[in-house]
This record gives sequence, structure tokens and C-alpha cells, in this order.
Amino acid sequence: MSKRKFSKRVAIKGVVVEVVTISGLGEIVGKSRTTLLRYTRTGVLPEAPFTLNGYRYYSVELAKKLKPIIQRLPLNTKPSAEDLVQINSLFKEEITKYA
Repeated sequence: MSKRKFSKRVAIKGVVVEVVTISGLGEIVGKSRTTLLRYTRTGVLPEAPFTLNGYRYYSVELAKKLKPIIQRLPLNTKPSAEDLVQINSLFKEEITKYA
């Protein structure tokens, strides 16, 4: 990560998880916060798996898995169905892991 530190450790269902804000997610996957918010608004990315005090949080583990998929997403066209399925599968896996 760069000089700004977006990650922190939180306990989720008794498990300590390193999480990042949406800005931290952007830093890991190589996209801007604005782009990621647009992806969420348009349904490319599901809502953040964790929220705390109004902030969206993503595990660093999830961010690293998303990186190759998000980096290949086209900027001005709809992503492939395969990419959308992979993204949704990763988010579902993340949510059920800590449910």
C-alpha cells in the first residue's frame, strides 16, 4: 500500500480480520474510489460485505482476490457475465465465511 494507510483490524463474529475502506480497496485493485462507487451503483460490485459506523469495509483477502478481475473490467462497456459471476461468488463466499 502507499503512504496512506487504509487498513485496520476488526473482530467479525470473533475472528480478527484485516479490512480496508473503499479507498483502500481501490488502492489494492488499482481503481479509483469513484470508479468503485460507480461499479457498486451500477451493480457490477455488490454492496460492501461489512459496514461499521457508516463506512464500507472489505477484507484485504477479498480485495486481493478481486484485483485480477477488476483490473480487466472494461471502462465504458458492460462487464462480461463471467466476470460478474466471479465477483458475486467472491462476495457471497466472503459474507458466508463470517456469517
